[in-house]
Amino acid sequence: MIAATPQARTPQNPQVAIWTFVALTFGWTWGLWAAVSLIGPSAPRLSGVLFLASAFGPGVAAFVTLLFFQGKVGFARWLKRCLHWRLGWGWYALALFAAPLAMGTALGLHFALGGTIPPMPVQGPVLIIVAQFVVITVFGGPLGEEFGWRGYALPTLMDLLGWRWAAILIGVIWGLWHLPLFWIPGAAQAELPMALFLASTVALSVVFARLSVNTQFSVLPAILLHGAINWSSLVLPIMPAGGDTRPYTIVMGLVMLIAVAVVLKPGPHPAVAEHSP
Repeated sequence: MIAATPQARTPQNPQVAIWTFVALTFGWTWGLWAAVSLIGPSAPRLSGVLFLASAFGPGVAAFVTLLFFQGKVGFARWLKRCLHWRLGWGWYALALFAAPLAMGTALGLHFALGGTIPPMPVQGPVLIIVAQFVVITVFGGPLGEEFGWRGYALPTLMDLLGWRWAAILIGVIWGLWHLPLFWIPGAAQAELPMALFLASTVALSVVFARLSVNTQFSVLPAILLHGAINWSSLVLPIMPAGGDTRPYTIVMGLVMLIAVAVVLKPGPHPAVAEHSP
């Protein structure tokens, strides 16, 4: 008797799958943020663990959604695509250095306009500062988010909307997902202009989408770019300090200009077979 080969399931309605992913993402993350707010300083270690776990909402949601709608075979095929690493060193270099270059340019423009450059927020040995990149990438959001946003949501929505509109919709959802952080003390968003941050997530989503499409939907460049953004904003004095939001505003303006250029540039047009899980 020959055993049947497991087949990947195909959801009858991809809209149901993508909104299942969104519901799980918000449910996981917002639920944990609510728990952190309720626990407060009474259990700081538990609050810290829950806050770190909250960043994995999009990734967890992607895993659950894929397993439910596509089965183990579909999940394995999707994960293999996400972890594809033979992309060319140029894409990795772009992902690693684009963010610090943009933030350094913003600081230079701020200085040229008469602003002062404050000290670096993080001080210490260079190796320790560089090592923080790994910690931030693993625990600070990039690893937990990118399997969801760019690994699952982007290629799924792209089949329905095209990559540009998919990127814009994901940017809106991504921004709304961060919304409670504006009211959580100690969160980076609590010090940022809300409207500018939400607009910047849409612009960043477009940039991430173009990078993902060009790298066959591997999540590795997206994780590195996300990590570089978070790390650079920690080690460079770009975040608002003492009420001065100009460096942050300049860098977000640069991101928006890049996003417009990315949208207006023709292509690419990946085949459905290249990215469907």
